[in-house]
Amino acid sequence: VPVLGKKKITDIKRRDVVLVLDTVAGRAPVMANRLLAYVRHMFSWAVDRDVLEINPLAGMKRPGGKEESRERNLTAEEIKTLWKALDRDDLNMTDEIRRAIKLVLVTAQRPGEIINIHVSEINGNWWTIPGNKTKNGQTHRVYLTQTAISLLGDIKGKGFVFKTAGEDDRAMTELAMNMAIRRHLQWPLKDTKGNPLYNKDGKPATENRLGVAHFTPHDLRRTATTLMAQVKVIKEYRERVTNHKLGKIDGTYNLHDYDDEKQAALEALERKLLAIISGVESNVIPISAGKKAA
Repeated sequence: VPVLGKKKITDIKRRDVVLVLDTVAGRAPVMANRLLAYVRHMFSWAVDRDVLEINPLAGMKRPGGKEESRERNLTAEEIKTLWKALDRDDLNMTDEIRRAIKLVLVTAQRPGEIINIHVSEINGNWWTIPGNKTKNGQTHRVYLTQTAISLLGDIKGKGFVFKTAGEDDRAMTELAMNMAIRRHLQWPLKDTKGNPLYNKDGKPATENRLGVAHFTPHDLRRTATTLMAQVKVIKEYRERVTNHKLGKIDGTYNLHDYDDEKQAALEALERKLLAIISGVESNVIPISAGKKAA
């Protein structure tokens, strides 16, 4: 938007976008790939609406190159450390972001869906994500355990559960969650006068305030799925919980809603998390929903 936002879409050429993507790819290859996907989708929409005759980005290769599949999932010790870190008073992180991060781990849902939860989608212990918010375009029902309900907090009279700062009823962005985690994994150190400190190599000195190795919000979803496998939730039920795209035949002919199986799977996940965080095998130990930022 800062570079091309004032141009008419009919005046934007392939080269204009290439220059923007090359700049982004130099510092964030994966982000450049996502940016290409979004912009190309916008141009495709313009073609469908007969605003453009052709999509100038058709056939363009990913500027960030091939992406390696991530395999990061947190160990039990890392889960415990992270959860306790998110309860600390000295983190410069809002209560909404803390709870949203935890909720990814508790529900195994996509971070982008978590931060867009609207109160109208919640009915008792069920959260129904409309198809226009899911990756596969299909309505998805998620069972909310006692822990998940506590992480939602008081939703009475609210619109979006995790709203952006200010009075407007808008959901926070997934970027806000990503940035909060990234900043606390590499928190800049300063001296008593507020000046930045540097290491011997001249690079800014930082500390990891979350106490675990680098991870992303999506890695928490992978971690939750791994935990369900550890407690013997079968693959079919894990796939239903995470709303992965089904095969054509199963998606077309198998209309069983799997609510019972989803509930059992997420309750099993909750028990596993409770055991990890508390160190005690129990179904009733309460988990703090997180403290407000200092």
